[in-house]
Amino acid sequence: MKEKIKFPIALKHILLFSFLIILVLGLTTFLVSTLVRGDDKRKAEENNHTINARTAETVQMTFSNAQKNSYILFDSLSKLSAASKNSGLVRDSLTEDFFRVNGDLAFIFSPDTALQVNPAFKDKISSVGSKKISDFLNANKAALEGGGAEVRYMNAKEILGFSSVISFFKYGPASSRKTAAIGIDTKALETLMSEGANNATILLDESAAILIDPDYERQEKTYPAALPLIDSIKAGGVDNTQSLEETDEGRKFISVHKTKDNLYVVTSVSEKSVFAVINRTTYRIILFSLAVLFIAIIAIRLFSKNITNPIADLVDASAKIERGEFELDIKPRTHDEIGLLTSSFIQMGKGLSEREKLMVSFSKFTNKTIAQKAANGELALGGENRNATIFFSDIRSFTAMSETMQPKEVVEFLNAYMTKMVECVNKTNGVVDKYIGDAIMAVWGAPESAGSPEQDALNAITAALMMRISLFHFNQERKEKGLPPVKIGCGINSGPVVAGQIGSNERMEYTVIGDAVNLASRTEALNKPFATDILITENTYNLIKDKIIVEEMPGVHVKGKTDAIKMFAVINLAGKERPSTIEEVRKIIGTTAPDLAKVNTDDEEKKYKIEG
Repeated sequence: MKEKIKFPIALKHILLFSFLIILVLGLTTFLVSTLVRGDDKRKAEENNHTINARTAETVQMTFSNAQKNSYILFDSLSKLSAASKNSGLVRDSLTEDFFRVNGDLAFIFSPDTALQVNPAFKDKISSVGSKKISDFLNANKAALEGGGAEVRYMNAKEILGFSSVISFFKYGPASSRKTAAIGIDTKALETLMSEGANNATILLDESAAILIDPDYERQEKTYPAALPLIDSIKAGGVDNTQSLEETDEGRKFISVHKTKDNLYVVTSVSEKSVFAVINRTTYRIILFSLAVLFIAIIAIRLFSKNITNPIADLVDASAKIERGEFELDIKPRTHDEIGLLTSSFIQMGKGLSEREKLMVSFSKFTNKTIAQKAANGELALGGENRNATIFFSDIRSFTAMSETMQPKEVVEFLNAYMTKMVECVNKTNGVVDKYIGDAIMAVWGAPESAGSPEQDALNAITAALMMRISLFHFNQERKEKGLPPVKIGCGINSGPVVAGQIGSNERMEYTVIGDAVNLASRTEALNKPFATDILITENTYNLIKDKIIVEEMPGVHVKGKTDAIKMFAVINLAGKERPSTIEEVRKIIGTTAPDLAKVNTDDEEKKYKIEG
């Protein structure tokens, strides 16, 4: 089963290159935006300040000229009124000439002239009424007369009905100062103030009241955003200042210039309009960056396939190798390192295939565990002390049986018999040490133990009982073919052995040696006189006596041993119902109870004698 890949190579490439692209384009956009914004800000401030200073100069010049010209007229009329009885005619003539020269003045008002309206503005003013204007002027000139200021300005739009400013000022000798007023049409100044493409200019008095504003839709009569700058000019003793202020219409660069008459020309430009171009440019750069990123992701994805597809082939190939399939059907797709790795992988598969074939062949000649250890170089010439359980089995009367058979039939018979018996050994984690003709020698506990000598002994007995059952079915098959049954004897003993590689450097064999092995071999031979099929020594019995059902046989003096060795016939595992007695076992294996007193021991080998 394939494991889920949390972070594929394609994803890593996309994330890495996307990060680099975003980082580079982001830094580039930031630097460009920052630098250009800085330049735009400086240019906006310079342009705003220039327009503001120029407008302030024009406003002051316009108002000063109007006041100066009016001052001359008022002073002249004041002198004429005292010297000539015909001053009325002269006054009208001078006033007419005055309005002809000063066409931007809507009216003049003084003690010497009363209210005189410029003929060009009669239609506009007539709707208001001369008396209303005179009352308004008389009411407001008192503010100037009571204070120390020489000039005062008021927004006259609400009174006159058009964009205009009323200027109150004093004239005449110091001993008898008089207050006059003139109405100045500010249409030309409004045109001047609205010339900037993005700049908006207005004229305020020192309380931030609006005098001239080209934005006719503005409803407010004051411009509070400029008040902090006006206060700053007053406190600092300077004529102008500039700052970025927060207004109801958004953030604006506001420049304020003070005129000679304490008026304040305010020129503003919105931050949004200043940075409109760079914002559009930044937006386009971002769109371009996203387009580049999208194209890069597609390109990276296509490029990653050249890496991930061969790697996926290698992953599939490794999965096949894990399953034991060493013949790989992959081919190098590229001519780079991955292609070289693929070629090496193919060669590795061939090598593992050859090794596996060798291991399979080797395992047929020795135990698979030993073969694996030998292939890994874990077995060396020499041995180690182990506690093991040794098993011997032998076919009864095999010599007589083989004399009636052809050599080929003998080999086929042994192969069929050994296959069933060895299967029982392998299923219980035993190791077939060797075949001795028709005999089988097996070991439990070497080269690897099941965990304890007790468990190894129980596994050995379990294998022998499995052989009993397997042999019973084997004989059933032979009976159906009209062949005689096969009888075997099994001898089991437990004890210390030396386990290891025996032989020379050129040819070695893994085996166990020791007195425990010899006793197991001699125990197997006692099955015939005792008419049993599985005998164990007291060494094995003491390890697992509570887990098996046995019947004790007479003690046996084994050659090389002083004391008699107790022998036990294995009936079954504890907890099993059948067989439960030695008679039932003898019935299954086809033997009868012997008279132990008349047993004829093997006089030739004299391996044992039975105690009476």
